Amino acid sequence: MSAAHHPKDLTLLGSIPRTGRFNLLWSLSIALFLWAIEWAGRDEDQRYGLMVNLAYAMCLGYWCWTIVGMVWLAEARRRWPKLPDARERFDRRGVYGLVGWPAIAFCAIVGIPLACLFGVFLAQAILAFPWWPMEIPRERPPFAVSLVLSYSITILTFTIDYLRVRLAANEVRAEAAQRQALQTQLRLLQAQLEPHMMFNTLANLHALIESDPARAQDMLARLITFLRATLGGSRTTTHPLSTEFARVDDYLALMQVRMGPRLQVKLELPAELASHHVPTLLLQPLVENAVKHGLEPNPPGGQLILRARVEDSTLVLCVIDTGRGLRAAEAARQGPPGFGMACVRDRVQSAYGGTASLSMQESTGHSGTIVTLRLPLNTAVSPAPALSTGSISPFGPSVLPPLDEPPAHALHP
Repeated sequence: MSAAHHPKDLTLLGSIPRTGRFNLLWSLSIALFLWAIEWAGRDEDQRYGLMVNLAYAMCLGYWCWTIVGMVWLAEARRRWPKLPDARERFDRRGVYGLVGWPAIAFCAIVGIPLACLFGVFLAQAILAFPWWPMEIPRERPPFAVSLVLSYSITILTFTIDYLRVRLAANEVRAEAAQRQALQTQLRLLQAQLEPHMMFNTLANLHALIESDPARAQDMLARLITFLRATLGGSRTTTHPLSTEFARVDDYLALMQVRMGPRLQVKLELPAELASHHVPTLLLQPLVENAVKHGLEPNPPGGQLILRARVEDSTLVLCVIDTGRGLRAAEAARQGPPGFGMACVRDRVQSAYGGTASLSMQESTGHSGTIVTLRLPLNTAVSPAPALSTGSISPFGPSVLPPLDEPPAHALHP
């Protein structure tokens, strides 16, 4: 890597050019502090006065900042192509990670005394102007005092900036670690969900083999097609809503082989929502829950409607079935609560935080159930601010609103 390949922010957006504000504030603070000490402990004829202290502090601070900054930036550019971990050093400590001890020693031994000399000359030249509206005392600080001021201004200016850079770098790394942990959690939940769906589908296939071998072969062929389409995109955490609807359609085709005309399907996806990204396999557990606990146990079967729409800048996904309803499903449930709906809830919480909600309620006007999933329309699937809880956990507390009673996951065995 050549020297020309160092990042532009090394000089243009790096921290050292922006330390001028710290240098200015610290120089001004020193001038006011020295002036206050003079008023409190010196006779009037021994005071340097505010203008003298201000001129010396500002000039010394300016030259120390300029010379030390120039040396360190030049050293950073020189060492950039020679260090194999230059990018990592710069990301962790800014320019300070690229400056070696020889450059620091040079600034301490040569740079700061030279800056002090330039600063004293400049301050004396400024104070020698004849058109000052007030009387300037003739007393001037000794060179030793100016040298001490130069070291103190330099040390504090660059120490404060170094700490600021390290703090900013730590925050960036913490955010990156949080994003990586979230992606790992989402992949883990997805990896658990995929075999869960497979076990249920194979159980249906096993039940059909003895009763109707021909339909079992048809279902197996559709299962192969479904797996080929699903596994191809299952290594990603998100995909377009149109792809999610296509996978649900493939799954419902499998269920129609088993249930026949008892299962009627209707998918409603507006064209403007087709490209919106959602977590993969997000709707399949909701649809599976509706078929397994609402429609399949219902002797006449029923209709399943999967609908997407927009309400107040919110993506609303509804799974509506005309099956036996919540109360009957809850009464017939055996065993502990299942995994599918709980997984959907956890994945939505991890991806969107408190900006998403999941609810389940009885359908009005006819038997059946409505499951409603609300997601932010203009927010990417990423760690939500509500999940940030400092160093306790990268995922934060449970902030997703609770499911309407009865709990949705209680309907899944």
